[in-house]
Amino acid sequence: MANSTFNGPVRSENGFSDITKNSTTGSITSTMTLSTYEATITVADGATTGKEAAIGIPSNFLPMGVTVVVTTAAANAVNLNDIGTDADTDGFVDGISAAVNSTGFKGFFPCNGVLGMSGGTTTAATATADEVEVVLSGDPGGDTVIVLKFFGISSSSDAS
Repeated sequence: MANSTFNGPVRSENGFSDITKNSTTGSITSTMTLSTYEATITVADGATTGKEAAIGIPSNFLPMGVTVVVTTAAANAVNLNDIGTDADTDGFVDGISAAVNSTGFKGFFPCNGVLGMSGGTTTAATATADEVEVVLSGDPGGDTVIVLKFFGISSSSDAS
């Protein structure tokens, strides 16, 4: 495709990828793609945590932010505090206070944990894929369903 200038929204059904092409062989050596990942998590009555049933978030996905939507509200006045994985329950989002006792959109939160882009750490984000897990401030008093949509960058390494 040639360099193009146009007026209007850019839309793609399969995302946008920035590639690196070897100038000698012509082979594609790496890609970076804007990506989204959605997780639906239920926190059961009597629990304070909930996680996906199977590994969902892929390796080499660097989340920049996450939207939070409550589709089934908690009966008790509790908040969503952390979003992470089994290994690090606040690895994506650490220390928020989003009320989950009503349904609806709760906001877009930057991934400020060590597994996210704004984690403020010098450790590379190379986490192994794992289930997404959430932590509430207390017992929700009934099954509570939270839908998370992560926005970030997927990358392959130059060695792959």
